Parts: sequence; structure tokens; C-alpha cells
Amino acid sequence: MKKSSFVIIAVIVALAAVGGIVYWLSLPQPVDEASLRVYADPMTENLLLGIENGNYTAFSRDFDDAMRNALNLTNFQQLISNLDSKVGHYVSDSKTFIKGEQTGNYIIAYYMADYTNEPAGVTVRVVFTSDNGPEKISGLWFSSPKLAS
Repeated sequence: MKKSSFVIIAVIVALAAVGGIVYWLSLPQPVDEASLRVYADPMTENLLLGIENGNYTAFSRDFDDAMRNALNLTNFQQLISNLDSKVGHYVSDSKTFIKGEQTGNYIIAYYMADYTNEPAGVTVRVVFTSDNGPEKISGLWFSSPKLAS
């Protein structure tokens, strides 16, 4: 009876340890922000200027295949319309780096960008991956008080 209790306790402890590791890996991890900014700053500025200029080719230049398929020309035009109507126009070179973090294989850069009709600014979150090659953009989100309304 004691041996089976020990085995059960050992299995519970092992499962708890594995669960803790899985949970820890799912949490955002710190990144080398200086290294992140080497590619994230220019890619993000290119995104923002591509939107501002209505240039899908420039906007999507650094996308991975999945991102390019998800954010096609039609969705790009809807994005422009939504941003223009709610927050106005991007003020060129106004983005400020906030932080970087890593979650799994994704590295996320957060910026605050100035838009003409959004006094609070717009948080821009750009997600990067590098599948054994150069970094590519695999996600993009905008948030602000006016975009939330």
C-alpha cells in the first residue's frame, strides 16, 4: 500500500512540474530589446507608412505567408478606412517603442504612435517570427480609446 501511495504522489508531483513548465513557457518572456529594435523599428515604420500612403505592396513587404493571406488587399483597404475614420492619419516617425516580449516562437514589439484624431495615441502591437530565416511579420493589432468605441 505504501509503495502505491508513493507512486501516486510521484506522478502527481511530476504532472504538477510539467504543468508549471508549460504555464511558464506560455507567459511573456523578456527579450533583448536592442536586438529586437534593429528589425522591428524599420518594419513597423514601413507598415505604418504603407497604411498612410495606401500602398499595400510596401505595407505587406515583410509579412510571412500566413499574414499575407490573412491581411489581403481587401482587408488592407478596410483597415485604412477604419483607422482614417476613427483615429485619423499617422504622424510620420512618431512611434515610440514601449517594450518587447516573447511568447513561444513569437516576438512582440509594442509601440505608441501618434494619430491626428487620437489624443491618447494608438498602441501598435507587431508580432514577429523567424523560422530559421529573416524575421517576418506574423501579426498586427491597433488599440486606442477611439478604436475601442
